[in-house]
Amino acid sequence: ATTTYNKVIDNTHIFNLFGGAESSSIDRNRVWFRGWGYQYDNGGIPFYDYNVFKQGKEENTEYYGNRWTYVRNLAVFASGTYSYAGRYTLNATGRYEGSNRLGRSRSARWLPTWNISGAWNAHEENWFDGLFADLLSNATLKASYSLTADRGPEFVSNSNVIILSTNPWRPTANVAESGLYIAGLENSELTYEKKHELNLGIDVGFLNNRINLMADVYFRQNYDLIGLVYTQGVGGEIAKYANAASMSSNGFELSINTRNIESSTFGWNTDFVFANAKNKITSLESRSNVITLISGIGFAREGYPVRSLFSIPFEGLNEEGLPTFTNQDGENTISDIYFQEYEKLDFLVYEGPSDPTITGGLGNTFSWKNFRLNLFMTYSFGNVVRLDPAFRSSYSDLASMPKEFKNRWVLPGEEEITDIPVIPGKRQVQRNRQLSYAYNAYNYSDARIAKGDFVRMKEISLAYALPRKWFENTEVDNISFRFQATNLFLIYSDRKLNGQDPEFFNSGGVAVPMPKQFTFSVNVSL
Repeated sequence: ATTTYNKVIDNTHIFNLFGGAESSSIDRNRVWFRGWGYQYDNGGIPFYDYNVFKQGKEENTEYYGNRWTYVRNLAVFASGTYSYAGRYTLNATGRYEGSNRLGRSRSARWLPTWNISGAWNAHEENWFDGLFADLLSNATLKASYSLTADRGPEFVSNSNVIILSTNPWRPTANVAESGLYIAGLENSELTYEKKHELNLGIDVGFLNNRINLMADVYFRQNYDLIGLVYTQGVGGEIAKYANAASMSSNGFELSINTRNIESSTFGWNTDFVFANAKNKITSLESRSNVITLISGIGFAREGYPVRSLFSIPFEGLNEEGLPTFTNQDGENTISDIYFQEYEKLDFLVYEGPSDPTITGGLGNTFSWKNFRLNLFMTYSFGNVVRLDPAFRSSYSDLASMPKEFKNRWVLPGEEEITDIPVIPGKRQVQRNRQLSYAYNAYNYSDARIAKGDFVRMKEISLAYALPRKWFENTEVDNISFRFQATNLFLIYSDRKLNGQDPEFFNSGGVAVPMPKQFTFSVNVSL
């Protein structure tokens, strides 16, 4: 239900009011059924052995399932806008929302959010044309400040104790009973994830809007972020979900559109987009170990960006071609590395964030008579990529080896010219039973890090429209042809990737590149 009210006084004072309420109720039922003995190729006739149920009874396994979930949301909201002569605009928005997503606790159910914003259209001022008539076409300054919130991950709902039903296992099948168990301890302080955000921006047009510039800067403070918190286990849980972290971030976004050439037969437009974003975890009531910090696409650590990637320090190859490292005790070693270490983490090398800090694109559109050519590039900088963990202490005929193996250590003395370890012989493996630790450490060392920077030719398209005079006496309004090529090639990427695509990486390396696509289309308008 919504309501609106609009009022204009003397064509100067403009009021817009909007308010409403919304409610949603969603019941989901998830059913599964094993259907032992169902004959799919014989008309679906059941054909089962009672021993199947006897085995399930003894194993305490379920034969079917019927799970219900209930989502309830209720919110009231209102906003008001005041504008004076199209020059100054103020806006205020408020929302009071309730949900059962965090559990049945009343303290975790309701949260108010709000936003205050304003804009100044300087080009509506009487003095604007006199001062900037030859340069500026329009100029708008804008600002906003808000509190927004999110309910967090869907599976976190332990604001009250979570008690579920179960069938406890018993040593004999003839003794059975249903029971209750505590699936999650109460966290009475659980609440929404929240964010304060300040935005400042400017929109400017130059030379009769031949050049348009939009710039925005933002500052964000995220707090009460939900994550795992590790405890002493007094209540029965070593790890539980709670409001565990805070984060600060800021960024800058710039967009420039220019009409470079405009004539009766030829035109050239350019669009440029640039975005820079940085973040930092300011507090974190959780912990991480060596393997979580060095593997995948990064992990959270206080004082560093979200999804920061770390590495084991690689110290080169020894005289046998085996990799050596600095371990958690500051010692130079081959395999004495404890990947589950929680306390001694300062020996790790910080590589950078796995998320890019600079992104954007550059597009140029050329038109000549009925032809139209579009060239669009994208770019990304500032992140690092963990190369594929391809090295092991032993290999089989089924192993696929990257071409780095061509530069591996083979003869004594080559440790001075390469950092690719030897394929170990049988004696080396027998002499050091923990040699697999060394090659696993090499996969997650600073020798196996590449930059995620790239510049990609994203799209090239060419369109042609048949002359309109050909259809003057027909029902056809327009016929055009278009050829489009997408994801053609990388203009630049780190050579250490060896052709792997830095834009699509996953845990342990990079994924299959996006395929090249070629499309030809014909458009007929009647």
